[in-house]
Amino acid sequence: MPLLLDADESEPVVRAYLDDGELLEIVVAGQPVGVALLTSPEHAAIEIKNIAIVREHRGRGIGRAAIGCLADRAKGRGADRLLVGTADSSGRTMAFYRSCGFREVGRIAGFFDAYPEPVVEDGVQAHDMIRFERVL
Repeated sequence: MPLLLDADESEPVVRAYLDDGELLEIVVAGQPVGVALLTSPEHAAIEIKNIAIVREHRGRGIGRAAIGCLADRAKGRGADRLLVGTADSSGRTMAFYRSCGFREVGRIAGFFDAYPEPVVEDGVQAHDMIRFERVL
């Protein structure tokens, strides 16, 4: 749970979707370094509902490699799109997804306003979810 909360700050929200998908461990050289939770919200689409890399392993290309593996896994299961969403306050995360081949496809206004506690990143409060898609 602590690692999942790095990517989604509300434990009640994480617990609400935790059983809706497939929880995967990200392993490098036999050592667990991250987690990803995949769901299938639409026909022929897989969504990365949550993904996080242990802080001391960030910045080493593990996240990018994990996205590649998740895309391959989704395609192997017949999906034609990989989806992900992030907070409008997550500039670095949005840049990361774009660099991994995702493009912005929408916005869910006020999504984070419904969280039990405000979501704040780098001093900026999140309000909207920015939706991304990568065609497989």
